[in-house]
Amino acid sequence: MKKYEILPHPAELRLRIYGKTIEELFQNAALALAETLNSKFKSQKSKLQFKTQKLRIESTDINSLLVDFLSEILAKSQINKKVYKADFVKIRPESAEGLHYLEAELIGFPIERFDEDIKAVTYQDVNIKLKTKNLKLKTKVWQTDLVFDI
Repeated sequence: MKKYEILPHPAELRLRIYGKTIEELFQNAALALAETLNSKFKSQKSKLQFKTQKLRIESTDINSLLVDFLSEILAKSQINKKVYKADFVKIRPESAEGLHYLEAELIGFPIERFDEDIKAVTYQDVNIKLKTKNLKLKTKVWQTDLVFDI
């Protein structure tokens, strides 16, 4: 199964993200962000020194949680001149307070430069849904679209 794909968009970068679980969808979204920021990330990540960081986020709904998660990673990338892989993601469903919670462990990989200048992760087209991918096999997959402001 593909982790993500690039979709046509006239001015921004539009992606479709997939995951077998909602946690995997969040991990694949972080991977798409990292690979967009630095195209060599995929081939160099095993060779680079890295440090792990814990990240905790709360948000009012699952779609906002994804945007907040990626926005936090983007900010860390720009501040620390690193790209981040989400090694572990745990999402707790809506609480009594009406909030969704995310805990993640990020692995940061230092880079020399960014290939793409992503200004922001937008809320445009974010709509996380469980879709049936193959009707005969009844395969389900989580999916959403993302737009990065570049």
